[in-house]
Amino acid sequence: MSLVVVDNPPDRPEWISETVRLVTGVAGDERRSLLHLVEEATDADLLAGSPDDWGLGQIATHLLIVDRGVSLIALRLARGEDPGITGQPRPAVGAISRDGIRALAGKAAAAGERLVAEFPADPEATRTAAHPFYGALNCFGWLLTIPNHYHAHLAAYRGGRPSAL
Repeated sequence: MSLVVVDNPPDRPEWISETVRLVTGVAGDERRSLLHLVEEATDADLLAGSPDDWGLGQIATHLLIVDRGVSLIALRLARGEDPGITGQPRPAVGAISRDGIRALAGKAAAAGERLVAEFPADPEATRTAAHPFYGALNCFGWLLTIPNHYHAHLAAYRGGRPSAL
C-alpha cells in the first residue's frame, strides 16, 4: 500500500467552509437548547447565582456574549485583521433579563451567519490572539472553542456543578 501525504490538499477551501458551517450549526443547536432552558426557568432560577456559582441567567448571558465575540475574533483573525478585545465576560446577576438574553441570542446568531458568509476560503492562519485559558490561538483555535464552551457550561449546569470556572 502506498500513501501520499500532502500539506495543501486541493479540497482545503471546501473543508474549511464545511468546518465553519459545522461549528456554527452546533453553536446554533446549543443556543436553541440554552434558550429553551431560559424560557422554561422560573424568574427565581433565571436570576439565581453569584460570582462564584453562576445561575442560568449568568451562564446564558456569558455563553451568548462569548459566542458572538469568539465568532468575530475568529473572522477577524482569518482575514488577517486585528482581533479586537479578548477576555472573559463575567455577568453580574443583577443585569440579567429574558429580553436581554433573547437579544444576545439574536446577536450571536447574526455573528454566526456572518462567520459562514465571510470566512475566507484561504484564511490567515498565523495571526493569533490570547485566549484567557488556552493562550495564543489562531482563527481555527478560536473557532473550535465555541462548541466546547457551550457543552462545558451546559453540562455543568445540567449536572448541578458550578459553572463559573
